[in-house]
Amino acid sequence: MNDAIQDGSEADDAVMPEQRAPAVVPTGHTEIDEALAALGQLAHRPVTEHVTTYDAIHHVVRTTLADAGRPEGSGTL
Repeated sequence: MNDAIQDGSEADDAVMPEQRAPAVVPTGHTEIDEALAALGQLAHRPVTEHVTTYDAIHHVVRTTLADAGRPEGSGTL
């Protein structure tokens, strides 16, 4: 991968400030944070991989929300 894109030093120069993605604030939920990190890497991945990535992120978010408020280790009813 191009180092300039990796660290954003030169890539950000070509992007207008209003086009930059906002900084991601960690949520404290490992799965959600990993999904957000994957979302942030989409610009560096082939477009053909975007749908698979979006589907995986959607699954993580739906599962996390469905389990919200349930005690750890409890199964679905």
